[in-house]
Parts: sequence; structure tokens; C-alpha cells
Amino acid sequence: MLTAILFNDTSHNKHHGCQIVVRQIYALAQQAGIRIVKACPMRHDWRRDEALKREIAKVDLCLINGEGTIHDDAKAARILVELAPFCRERNVPCFLINSVWQRNSMEMVEAARSFSAIYLRDHHSQAELARSGLASEVVPDLTLSAVPPPAQQREGLLVNGSFYEERTQEAWRLYRDADGALQYLSIQSMPQVQWGKGFTGYFWRSLRSLFKAWRARYKARRMEEFGRDLPVRQIKAMRWRYSFATSEQFLQRLAVSRGVITGRFHCVTLCLLSETPFFAIASNTHKIEGLLDQCGLSGRIFSDYASAFASAHRIDFSAQEKQAVRRFVSDSAARARQMFIQIAQDVRAQARQ
Repeated sequence: MLTAILFNDTSHNKHHGCQIVVRQIYALAQQAGIRIVKACPMRHDWRRDEALKREIAKVDLCLINGEGTIHDDAKAARILVELAPFCRERNVPCFLINSVWQRNSMEMVEAARSFSAIYLRDHHSQAELARSGLASEVVPDLTLSAVPPPAQQREGLLVNGSFYEERTQEAWRLYRDADGALQYLSIQSMPQVQWGKGFTGYFWRSLRSLFKAWRARYKARRMEEFGRDLPVRQIKAMRWRYSFATSEQFLQRLAVSRGVITGRFHCVTLCLLSETPFFAIASNTHKIEGLLDQCGLSGRIFSDYASAFASAHRIDFSAQEKQAVRRFVSDSAARARQMFIQIAQDVRAQARQ
């Protein structure tokens, strides 16, 4: 069994999509003969962790879960990409997986040349990196490799917020003005306890975070209904009130709805997984556009929530769209499995050289 360290473990993030992604990374790696012996939480700066640097030199490979981090030369993006040359100097294969790539500098590109392989979530990211002379493969988001919920009788429309606070306020106003025609759904989830990840400090921190989250959710569900014009300071409480504690419950809620209007990337991927019709609102990178282009649903993206709701009468998937979704999800899951198999093969081949 190969040993690996995972970087940018987002499972502590209070977000169903991130938690499903990390769960799939562990499962698919294990199936391919890779055991993750340590997982670095998101925003953990390995450059300042001397003990972690020594551990990197002892494992067979490093995996970086890029998700939506690698864009605009962000600090978190630089921390992750700078790991590649560090690993190469120590002859440790380093792989960027499940990532976006957008608007990064040539300095970032040069560091990325040290990756053993790069697997991006969409063709837009692949094309941008290719313009800098770097090859990559496309493997759609790893949530699409999860087990879908069982099919259910569908009814009712849902609206979900966005990465942006002002967009979330827009979604909330739509919900309040819809006079019962919409139900609000938050993608927020309870944080997961970081047990067995190799960081004792983060374990205790995650326990505190879980306690605070339960308390916040309890209080939010007992508050008076939020007004139509939702202040930014109340967005967190609103998200807790309309949340589901587990990913299974969240997926089941999608599976019984007729359709969803959302500005969240992972809400879109989970709609695809559950074959739930949706309309999407653009997010902070090209990740949603890239996803919909790949599965042939580019006509399902709107510039604002009001326009999407005005077209809700046609939200149902056509027979052709449903077939396209099934093919895309099936192909995405197969690509995800093959990615980890290929990574394991590459590492073993390098070890024999």
C-alpha cells in the first residue's frame, strides 16, 4: 500500500460539497492502493511546519485537493502550488487533483511545472493552463463519483444562495417574494471532527467548532423569521436555519424536489448526481460555466436569480438532457477511479527507476 499526505482537506469546512469530496478522495485512493496517512486542513501553511516537511520526505506521494482554490494568485493557492517544487527536490511525486485553474501568474505556472501530473475539473481551466505550455487532464468534480440518492417522486422548487453575500441576499428576497412557490435550502453542514488526520491541534479545534455549530443551528431554528431585506450579519443564522445536518439528508432533499435555483458550484454537481433539474447563477470563477459546458447544459446558467425564476416553468430536464446528465455522471465517476489508479501506477513506476 502506497502512503500519501493529502493537502487542502476541506472536510472541516461547513459545506456538504467539500465533505463529500474529501470522503471520495479517501475512498478512491484506498481502492487504488493508496493510504492517506495525514491530511492537512485547508489554509494550513506547510512552509512553516518543519515536522510536516520531514514527513513529506518519508511518504510515497502527496495529493493536493485544489477544489476552487487555485485562482488569482490567492495566498491559499500559492501555498498549495509551491509544494510541487519542494516535493520534486526530494523526489516525492506530487499531484494536483480536483482543481480549478484561473487567472494565475507565470510564477505560479513555473511552480506548477513540478507537479507529477495535474488533474483539473473543467476544460476552461485546462485550456488556460495549456496556453502557458502545461498539459493536464480533465476529471470532473469528485462529488460526481459519490453514490447517488434513490429516485423519488418530485415536487416543489428550491432556491439556494451563493458564495457572494449579495447574491445570497438576492436569493433570499426571491424566496420571500415567491409567496410559497419556493423553499429555501442551505448547503451549509455541520463541521466534521478531524480525528485520525494527524493533527492533534486541529482535532480539538474541530470539536470546539462542532459544538459552536450545533449551538448556532439550535439558536437559528428558534429565532423569528428573517425579514425580506436580510442584513449581512444574519446570513450565517439564516444558513443554519435552512440547513441539513448530514450530506445524506441534503441529497435526499434534492432528490425529492422538482428543481433548484442555485449559485453554488457544489449544489450544481449534487443536482447532477441526484438528477435534479436546476438553473445556475454564475459564481466567483468559471467553474460553473465549465461544468455545464462539459455536460451539455450551458443553457441552464443565468445572470441573476429573478431571471432564473421567471423561467422556472421550463426547469424540468428534457429526455435528451436527462440522458446527457446520466452519461456525464457515469463518465465522471469512471474518470475519477481511473485517475487514482493512474496516480498509483505512476508512483510505482517512478520508484522502480
